[in-house]
Amino acid sequence: MVLALTGSPAKAGVVGLAKWLPLAVFSLPSGLLADRFDRKRLMIGCDAIRLLGAISIVLALVLGEPPYLQVVVVAFLDGSLYTTSYICERGAMRQVVAADQLHEAVAANEARTFAGGLIGPSLGGALFAVAQALPFIADAGSFLASMTAIASTRARFQLESVRSRHKSWRRAGSDLVEGIDWLRRRPFFRTTGLLAAAGNPVYTGLYLLAILLARQNHASPALIGAMLSVVALLGLLGAVLAGAMRRRASARTIVVGEQWVLLGAVLLLLLAHNALLIGALVGAAEFVTPVGNAVVAGSRVAAAPDHLQGRVQAAASTLAMSLAWIGPLAVGTLFEHAGATVTTLVIAGWTLGLALVATLAPSIRRYQPAAA
Repeated sequence: MVLALTGSPAKAGVVGLAKWLPLAVFSLPSGLLADRFDRKRLMIGCDAIRLLGAISIVLALVLGEPPYLQVVVVAFLDGSLYTTSYICERGAMRQVVAADQLHEAVAANEARTFAGGLIGPSLGGALFAVAQALPFIADAGSFLASMTAIASTRARFQLESVRSRHKSWRRAGSDLVEGIDWLRRRPFFRTTGLLAAAGNPVYTGLYLLAILLARQNHASPALIGAMLSVVALLGLLGAVLAGAMRRRASARTIVVGEQWVLLGAVLLLLLAHNALLIGALVGAAEFVTPVGNAVVAGSRVAAAPDHLQGRVQAAASTLAMSLAWIGPLAVGTLFEHAGATVTTLVIAGWTLGLALVATLAPSIRRYQPAAA
């Protein structure tokens, strides 16, 4: 929408910054909230406010053109509330599924996310072509559906003893860093968290790069939606196969392989001049992402005690997303001032460094899931 209204990749990058920055800024406070308050009510409240944000964009489009600042603010609020909801969800997982199903549960949630990504872009592109407000009306409806589903879930989202354990706010500072300390003392989770921190700007920037490359090759909004659906379809396929792939490959093979596949996909973008091919390459990178998430996040959820679940997931999210906001901003700025080739080569060089670190890291080479 920002590209359609302003024609500026840099301004689109700023909106991406507003969307992703809260994951780095608000994860730790969200983890504390998730361990101190009712996770189910927090998730419902977050969706309710995100629904109002989507409606505000609809009203602004009906009345004319939404101010650019409004779009940035709504993106920032949406990212902030998503952060809290996501951490509550991960913290609740141990209460909703059995311990021996945690890895599969993470993979199932990845599949759900990619399924939404498969339907959303193609539907959004088609709706946007009809009227700019229609995708945001659909978005508001999705938040209402989410609130209903969460409210209808019978399982408790945390142990009763945990909800009453941390009543005093005097220890809030020390409680806040407990999750960080838990990660710091476990080499595999520490290293994979640092890899995620350095790698997520690539993923968050890659979507904007794909859109910009497609637009440069004269792709229509509907074709761009189809391109993003290809990405989501391959990501969904990876999520569906994540359980089987995790059982057939070691944790090291999955974590290291994810980095090398990402590098290959970025390099091949230099040769791609068709929107669907661009989508297939970005989708190849996304194909392996749910498998890595199932290994790392599933092991982390299984290893962390319930009273620390929110803060451990918050610490992991803070670390993983600490630099994610740079991706869209860097891609938008580089693309506008240096062009597609330089932007792609910069991303490829960064990704090569990640692949080498993952390959050589002792904590990944020696990791055994049973020792998590």
